[in-house]
Amino acid sequence: MKFKNLIVRLCKKEDYSSTFDLTFDLIDSAFLPKWVDRLLHAQHRQDPISEPGAFYNLNDQWTEEYTIDFLNKHIDICNSIHPGMFNRRLTSINDQDTLNYIHSIFEMHHGKLDSWLKNKTFNTDSGDSLVKSLSNINQTVHHCEGLGSNPKMRIVYFDLPKTKTFTNEDYALFTDDVDFGGVYTCYADVGKHLEALATDEDDHHHDFVPHIHYSADFYIRFHNTDGSVRKAKYNKYYKDNLDYFTNKGYELNDIRLTTGEIKLAQLQYSNEQDILNEISKYDSIQSVIII
Repeated sequence: MKFKNLIVRLCKKEDYSSTFDLTFDLIDSAFLPKWVDRLLHAQHRQDPISEPGAFYNLNDQWTEEYTIDFLNKHIDICNSIHPGMFNRRLTSINDQDTLNYIHSIFEMHHGKLDSWLKNKTFNTDSGDSLVKSLSNINQTVHHCEGLGSNPKMRIVYFDLPKTKTFTNEDYALFTDDVDFGGVYTCYADVGKHLEALATDEDDHHHDFVPHIHYSADFYIRFHNTDGSVRKAKYNKYYKDNLDYFTNKGYELNDIRLTTGEIKLAQLQYSNEQDILNEISKYDSIQSVIII
């Protein structure tokens, strides 16, 4: 069966009967059926949308004060379960070094991809709460880094095992350009890819991991960006740190170092501001439908 449309249904946390549908035209490519398979597989497994409130600069919920308080609350929960897990709390949204440190603790305990499932740290009566708080911390770090930047929405299924990898043909579809209302693949590995390292100047990260695996996860981006400036920034960072990447086993022009994302679908809309105004009334992703 060939699918043509993607529908993302928004709702309000306090009134889930109040909904608004974003309708997208799927973009035909050799990769699209692979992504559709992952999405349907997640739904067949009844995996929940892991962060239904992942709205970035689209509504007024994630203020600077709320975001810092939310992050520190979950740091305190982690430390109460696993004393000493974090030795820093966040006091400023602009403290990138502390954000990098906090994210590195998540990386260390989560491990690569699905390895956290075998981590004895989580094999306790409070293990589920610890996993949930670490997940919240990871996502809130990204909220902090994204405050005031380009608006986007992210739909992820953390419970779905990450088993599928990009092929050379898939990398050829990657783009650094962004179209308003575009749906794009989401980074599915654990670590920092080239784009993040070039942006964060992260000295705390545990490992460089490029785009290797894909999943059902995706972004909806609500801005237009010419990718040439970003591409030049990433290329410069790579060349300035060539020894680091070479020591990691990535030679110049290694296809795994391809930056960007694969565009999967395009929003049906008539006016950018009108759609942003409508989205701002909602704060939760209720469901994803493919038809």
